[in-house]
Amino acid sequence: MSSNSNRLDEHDADCYDPATRTHHHRHDWQDSDSVCLAVVETVSTVTGTDPNSMEPLYSVLDADALEAFLSSARSGTVHVSFTFEECTVTVASDGTVVVGPECER
Repeated sequence: MSSNSNRLDEHDADCYDPATRTHHHRHDWQDSDSVCLAVVETVSTVTGTDPNSMEPLYSVLDADALEAFLSSARSGTVHVSFTFEECTVTVASDGTVVVGPECER
């Protein structure tokens, strides 16, 4: 495996950016899964925590409102940031989920 295999690539669904120590996931709005599920799965992967043992995302924010807000953004990209499982998470209307470095356990 080359040292560039984990670098951020616009075509990758999941990747790690060593420069910013952030983990990225690209949610496909055409997928039947919700962006909230993508958040939980990404944080679970980054922290190595079973999603079933994590606090529910709805205890941190209104998941339905997040979905509606992000999916209704028509002009430009909107970002929403919040803390979940001691991680800084940023979700964008283009489907990008970014999990910050401070949550690595």
